[in-house]
Amino acid sequence: MKIYLTTDTHFGHEKIKEYCGRPDNFEELILKDLSKIKPDLLIHLGDFSLGGKDEVWHQKFMDVVKCKKWLLRGNHDKQTDFWYLQHGWDWVGNASTNFFFGKKIVFSHRPVMYSVGSFDLNIHGHFHNTLHRLLEGQWVVPGEKERNQVDLANLSEHHKLLSIEETDYKAVSLEDYLNKNDK
Repeated sequence: MKIYLTTDTHFGHEKIKEYCGRPDNFEELILKDLSKIKPDLLIHLGDFSLGGKDEVWHQKFMDVVKCKKWLLRGNHDKQTDFWYLQHGWDWVGNASTNFFFGKKIVFSHRPVMYSVGSFDLNIHGHFHNTLHRLLEGQWVVPGEKERNQVDLANLSEHHKLLSIEETDYKAVSLEDYLNKNDK
Protein backbone atom coordinates (compact mmCIF):
# COMPACT_ATOMS: atom_id res chain seq x y z
CA MET A 1 0.00 0.00 0.00
CA LYS A 2 1.44 3.38 -1.03
CA ILE A 3 0.80 5.98 1.64
CA TYR A 4 1.74 9.63 1.22
CA LEU A 5 1.75 12.47 3.74
CA THR A 6 1.25 16.19 3.41
CA THR A 7 0.49 18.95 5.88
CA ASP A 8 -0.19 22.61 6.42
CA THR A 9 -1.13 23.38 2.83
CA HIS A 10 -2.84 26.58 4.03
CA PHE A 11 -4.56 27.11 0.67
CA GLY A 12 -5.81 30.70 0.42
CA HIS A 13 -3.72 31.94 3.34
CA GLU A 14 -1.83 35.01 2.15
CA LYS A 15 0.01 35.73 5.42
CA ILE A 16 1.64 32.28 5.38
CA LYS A 17 3.95 33.58 2.65
CA GLU A 18 5.48 36.07 5.06
CA TYR A 19 5.33 33.82 8.12
CA CYS A 20 7.11 30.87 6.48
CA GLY A 21 8.82 32.44 3.48
CA ARG A 22 6.62 30.67 0.96
CA PRO A 23 6.77 31.62 -2.71
CA ASP A 24 3.80 33.42 -4.25
CA ASN A 25 2.86 30.28 -6.22
CA PHE A 26 3.00 27.81 -3.30
CA GLU A 27 -0.57 26.61 -3.92
CA GLU A 28 0.22 25.85 -7.56
CA LEU A 29 3.38 23.96 -6.52
CA ILE A 30 1.43 21.82 -4.05
CA LEU A 31 -1.36 20.97 -6.50
CA LYS A 32 1.09 20.25 -9.32
CA ASP A 33 2.97 17.76 -7.14
CA LEU A 34 -0.22 16.11 -5.90
CA SER A 35 -1.37 15.59 -9.49
CA LYS A 36 1.79 13.55 -10.18
CA ILE A 37 1.70 11.08 -7.29
CA LYS A 38 -0.44 7.95 -7.27
CA PRO A 39 -0.85 6.82 -3.65
CA ASP A 40 -3.49 4.49 -2.29
CA LEU A 41 -3.92 6.82 0.70
CA LEU A 42 -3.01 10.46 1.30
CA ILE A 43 -2.89 11.56 4.93
CA HIS A 44 -3.17 15.33 5.37
CA LEU A 45 -1.91 16.45 8.78
CA GLY A 46 -4.16 19.48 8.98
CA ASP A 47 -4.50 23.17 8.22
CA PHE A 48 -5.86 22.52 4.76
CA SER A 49 -7.10 26.02 3.90
CA LEU A 50 -7.69 29.45 5.35
CA GLY A 51 -9.24 32.56 3.99
CA GLY A 52 -12.88 31.81 3.35
CA LYS A 53 -12.68 29.89 0.06
CA ASP A 54 -12.77 26.37 1.51
CA GLU A 55 -15.11 25.00 -1.17
CA VAL A 56 -12.96 26.32 -4.02
CA TRP A 57 -9.76 24.87 -2.58
CA HIS A 58 -11.38 21.55 -1.76
CA GLN A 59 -12.62 21.23 -5.33
CA LYS A 60 -9.16 21.98 -6.76
CA PHE A 61 -7.60 19.48 -4.35
CA MET A 62 -10.15 16.74 -5.04
CA ASP A 63 -9.72 17.23 -8.80
CA VAL A 64 -6.06 16.19 -8.58
CA VAL A 65 -5.96 13.73 -5.66
CA LYS A 66 -7.43 10.43 -6.81
CA CYS A 67 -7.10 8.14 -3.81
CA LYS A 68 -8.43 7.69 -0.28
CA LYS A 69 -7.92 10.88 1.73
CA TRP A 70 -7.69 11.32 5.49
CA LEU A 71 -7.78 14.74 7.13
CA LEU A 72 -6.32 15.18 10.58
CA ARG A 73 -7.89 18.42 11.73
CA GLY A 74 -5.57 21.35 12.26
CA ASN A 75 -6.20 24.50 14.25
CA HIS A 76 -7.42 26.25 11.06
CA ASP A 77 -9.78 23.48 9.91
CA LYS A 78 -13.02 25.04 11.17
CA GLN A 79 -15.71 23.23 9.17
CA THR A 80 -17.68 20.33 10.67
CA ASP A 81 -16.56 16.75 10.10
CA PHE A 82 -19.70 16.23 8.01
CA TRP A 83 -18.77 19.22 5.80
CA TYR A 84 -15.34 17.74 5.10
CA LEU A 85 -16.83 14.31 4.35
CA GLN A 86 -19.30 15.92 1.94
CA HIS A 87 -16.40 17.65 0.21
CA GLY A 88 -14.39 14.55 -0.64
CA TRP A 89 -12.53 13.38 2.47
CA ASP A 90 -12.87 9.69 3.32
CA TRP A 91 -12.04 10.12 7.01
CA VAL A 92 -11.74 13.12 9.34
CA GLY A 93 -10.44 13.20 12.90
CA ASN A 94 -8.07 14.83 15.36
CA ALA A 95 -5.56 11.98 15.46
CA SER A 96 -5.19 8.48 14.10
CA THR A 97 -3.07 5.67 15.49
CA ASN A 98 -2.08 2.87 13.12
CA PHE A 99 0.63 0.26 12.69
CA PHE A 100 2.78 0.79 9.58
CA PHE A 101 6.16 -0.76 8.81
CA GLY A 102 6.37 -2.31 12.28
CA LYS A 103 5.78 0.97 14.12
CA LYS A 104 2.84 2.25 16.11
CA ILE A 105 2.39 5.69 14.56
CA VAL A 106 0.15 8.52 15.67
CA PHE A 107 -0.71 10.99 12.91
CA SER A 108 -1.86 14.41 14.14
CA HIS A 109 -1.63 18.09 13.39
CA ARG A 110 -0.15 19.16 16.70
CA PRO A 111 2.22 16.92 18.66
CA VAL A 112 0.35 14.68 21.09
CA MET A 113 1.50 14.04 24.64
CA TYR A 114 3.75 10.99 24.92
CA SER A 115 3.58 8.51 27.77
CA VAL A 116 5.92 5.53 27.90
CA GLY A 117 4.85 2.89 25.41
CA SER A 118 1.86 4.81 24.05
CA PHE A 119 3.36 5.03 20.54
CA ASP A 120 6.63 4.66 18.69
CA LEU A 121 6.28 7.80 16.64
CA ASN A 122 4.03 10.85 16.32
CA ILE A 123 4.22 12.39 12.86
CA HIS A 124 2.74 15.87 13.06
CA GLY A 125 2.71 19.23 11.33
CA HIS A 126 1.80 22.62 12.80
CA PHE A 127 5.26 24.18 13.31
CA HIS A 128 6.11 24.58 9.60
CA ASN A 129 9.75 25.54 9.04
CA THR A 130 9.83 27.61 12.25
CA LEU A 131 10.37 24.94 14.93
CA HIS A 132 14.02 25.88 15.44
CA ARG A 133 13.19 29.47 16.35
CA LEU A 134 10.18 28.48 18.48
CA LEU A 135 12.39 26.15 20.51
CA GLU A 136 14.78 29.07 21.03
CA GLY A 137 11.91 31.27 22.25
CA GLN A 138 12.04 33.62 19.26
CA TRP A 139 8.43 34.78 18.99
CA VAL A 140 7.70 36.96 15.93
CA VAL A 141 3.91 36.82 15.57
CA PRO A 142 1.55 38.20 18.24
CA GLY A 143 0.19 35.36 20.40
CA GLU A 144 2.70 32.85 19.02
CA LYS A 145 4.17 32.02 22.43
CA GLU A 146 0.77 31.41 24.02
CA ARG A 147 -0.44 29.33 21.04
CA ASN A 148 2.58 27.03 21.04
CA GLN A 149 3.74 26.60 24.66
CA VAL A 150 1.79 23.41 25.37
CA ASP A 151 2.64 21.88 21.98
CA LEU A 152 6.35 22.61 22.41
CA ALA A 153 6.27 21.09 25.90
CA ASN A 154 4.85 17.86 24.41
CA LEU A 155 7.85 17.31 22.11
CA SER A 156 10.10 14.31 22.68
CA GLU A 157 12.34 12.06 20.61
CA HIS A 158 9.15 10.25 19.59
CA HIS A 159 7.82 13.30 17.72
CA LYS A 160 8.72 13.98 14.09
CA LEU A 161 7.72 17.18 12.36
CA LEU A 162 6.62 17.12 8.74
CA SER A 163 7.05 20.57 7.20
CA ILE A 164 5.79 21.14 3.67
CA GLU A 165 8.21 24.06 3.35
CA GLU A 166 11.09 21.62 3.91
CA THR A 167 9.79 19.09 1.36
CA ASP A 168 9.67 21.71 -1.42
CA TYR A 169 5.84 21.72 -1.22
CA LYS A 170 5.69 18.03 -2.14
CA ALA A 171 3.89 15.16 -0.47
CA VAL A 172 6.22 12.46 0.86
CA SER A 173 5.81 8.73 0.97
CA LEU A 174 5.42 7.38 4.49
CA GLU A 175 7.98 4.68 3.82
CA ASP A 176 10.59 7.20 2.60
CA TYR A 177 9.83 9.52 5.52
CA LEU A 178 10.32 6.71 8.03
CA ASN A 179 13.55 5.55 6.37
CA LYS A 180 14.93 9.10 6.42
CA ASN A 181 13.99 9.65 10.07
CA ASP A 182 15.30 6.26 11.29
CA LYS A 183 18.88 7.39 10.71
